[in-house]
Amino acid sequence: MKHSLKTLALCAALSSLLVACGGTADPDPSNRSGLLTVSAASNATLNGIYSSNAVGLTSVQTIVRVGATDACEFSYDKMVKTTDSTVSAAGRIRYIKDAATLQEYSISISGSAFGKADGVNTTVDRASNVIRFTAAVVPSDTGTATLTLTGDVPIPLSRPAGC
Repeated sequence: MKHSLKTLALCAALSSLLVACGGTADPDPSNRSGLLTVSAASNATLNGIYSSNAVGLTSVQTIVRVGATDACEFSYDKMVKTTDSTVSAAGRIRYIKDAATLQEYSISISGSAFGKADGVNTTVDRASNVIRFTAAVVPSDTGTATLTLTGDVPIPLSRPAGC
């Protein structure tokens, strides 16, 4: 019993630390708009326009990279398919501080996960406070499907320098 209480206390402390650092924080609704068009998806039911006038955003976190320039990361959600409000897109975006393209990103739609570890056809547009996708082809996590992203995801306005 004594061991269980110590384990429980340790788990509670770790959970609090992760939430405080943004490790498990869910995106909060914002007053920021975003729009993504999914096209050429291997699963045609994913094709369509996903948008929101209140995109869910987490805070931008600085990711310390030993021996490399730090990265910036945030998550988004609540981008709803315009033809089916039961379908929505969510994802995570990471880019190197002061870089003009993404380092990696992911998007999940209806349980289908896609992600890419390069910034081809992406732009970090700090002046407009958006991440821009221009016909970015994204493979599924299983490598058996793809989709093409075009559009903008807002960058949270409050962010560390260089992000």
